[in-house]
Amino acid sequence: MQFPIIPISAILVAASLVNGCAQPVELHGNRINTKSLKEIIPGTSTEKDVLKILGTPVIKQEYGAQNWIYIRSKSQKTVFSGKKFLERVVVRISFNQKGIATSVKMIPNDPHLSIDFAKRKTPTAGQEITILQQLIGNFGRFENKNDQSF
Repeated sequence: MQFPIIPISAILVAASLVNGCAQPVELHGNRINTKSLKEIIPGTSTEKDVLKILGTPVIKQEYGAQNWIYIRSKSQKTVFSGKKFLERVVVRISFNQKGIATSVKMIPNDPHLSIDFAKRKTPTAGQEITILQQLIGNFGRFENKNDQSF
């Protein structure tokens, strides 16, 4: 029995088609690893030390106790579900009033976490008007009667 010989060009075309379907992995945020987190010692590391080790934080919470938040995420685009997060690491470093780190905490990523959004409306002062009322209401409102530029 003789097996068919497939030309190399057909194999290359098939391999390139399969490779073209793969989506690249996107990396966002800070480069955080456990070795660098172990260098931050609560009670002795200062803000300058943390900046040197991890770089600039994504979020600085200045109100209340000062917290710096570092985020690293790895995602990939998919055809049907949009963006899929492969990995997400969130680290919160708290500082005291003197700028010394008091705690280093990794916040776990829970993909099944459901957020209940508020359904109430915030009351605002003013009136509800339509787009047409807004357009007509502004006619002639901003004209300067002393302007002779036209």
